[in-house]
Amino acid sequence: MGRTQRLRLQRAQKSAEDSSSLQNLYVHLHSLGWQNHTHLSAQNYAQTGRGLCSKQDTFYPEDELIRLPVDCLISIATLESDMEFKSLFNKDLFDKDARISFQALVACYLMYHKHLQDCSKSSGYAAYLDTLPRSYSAPYFCSIPELQCLPESLLERTVAQNRQIRGYYEIIKGLVSFLSCDCCGKSYGLEIWTLAEFKWAYFTVNTRSVHLSSRFLKKQSSHFQALISGDTNLALAPFLDLFNHSDSVQTTAEIHGQDYVLSLKSLPFSKTKIYDQLFISYGALPNFKLLTEYGFWLKENKHDYFDLSLLDIEHMVKHNKELSTQTYHRNIFKFIREHNLNDQMFVHIDDGCSHNLRVVLHLIFKQQAYFPNILNQIAFGDAEQFEDVQPELSYLVAYKIKEYQIFVGELDKLPKPSESGSVARSYLEECIRYLANFQITHPVE
Repeated sequence: MGRTQRLRLQRAQKSAEDSSSLQNLYVHLHSLGWQNHTHLSAQNYAQTGRGLCSKQDTFYPEDELIRLPVDCLISIATLESDMEFKSLFNKDLFDKDARISFQALVACYLMYHKHLQDCSKSSGYAAYLDTLPRSYSAPYFCSIPELQCLPESLLERTVAQNRQIRGYYEIIKGLVSFLSCDCCGKSYGLEIWTLAEFKWAYFTVNTRSVHLSSRFLKKQSSHFQALISGDTNLALAPFLDLFNHSDSVQTTAEIHGQDYVLSLKSLPFSKTKIYDQLFISYGALPNFKLLTEYGFWLKENKHDYFDLSLLDIEHMVKHNKELSTQTYHRNIFKFIREHNLNDQMFVHIDDGCSHNLRVVLHLIFKQQAYFPNILNQIAFGDAEQFEDVQPELSYLVAYKIKEYQIFVGELDKLPKPSESGSVARSYLEECIRYLANFQITHPVE
């Protein structure tokens, strides 16, 4: 059998597995009261992979997309009502200085049921677990060589995610390390709930949860209250989580009686068509957020902008012959950091340069003063004085384009990219395109 035939066979087998898993999920959700009154069906699409369409209905703004009973959701009420899962967490071991997010706790719930499924095939969520992705494409899952080829902003975000995930995992491991599974005898902390499993479960919750205010749920006990930091306003929504995101639609989510109802608010056209993929909105999110949290980005994303840092400006100065010969007093950079002027520095294709970026460029390149009281008067004075930074802004954008081109080139030198590496590379190319268009839209006068 040739390579092409093998690939076709593998895709056919994967499609058959997905179809079987989704059919089992339909049966499970119907048993909990879901009616699928909008005739939703899962399909594979070239651009997004698996998504949802309707084989019978078209939709207009204000139409319901899906009405899912709250009992179908995996929420704080679900965890609090699962006595066997709760028994893994001894309240006497909770430490107010070592808490975890609710997201991390739901990740534990997924690992718990995944092990039940693997061990005894008795999990009530087996049908849902079978529909979940086996891997994710956020930069977090890039190989070490790939991470070394990414911009500092992506690397910093990935490091922060890793620190948080590992921190939660150590707390969880400490709580369950002495427990063993009644079914297989293996240790939860050492063999079952591994770090790799927790990473998968954490990103599953991260990418597939919906917002759900716990005040709409039935009154539940508070076994986990002392363990959780922050709110519990999220839930996993089986089947509903197959909707993909678009920047061109707006949706609303509300509790109507005992149902979680997702409705269209606006569309880029008058109505949808049958069999066309239906999209929802995860929020007005830029590509950086979509990439690092969900593992994808959108071409010409309406909500996109490009963030810049004070370090970007410092690096640009070093690489610019004209600017590198000038002297910049350290008090200026100190003042910028102390007053958080280096926050919210970005360029937007339509709106141009953010106010803070203009102020920072003006202070660094247009002012000779460096005493704090004078800098304060300048920075928080008349905004019109900051209009003279277009050349420096152009230098900065050109520097970032060249830097990202270098990152793309370094990624191309690696032998075999991972899925995460490929997605990150394409994101860098989109950033280059965005900045190049910004240069055209906002030329130096």
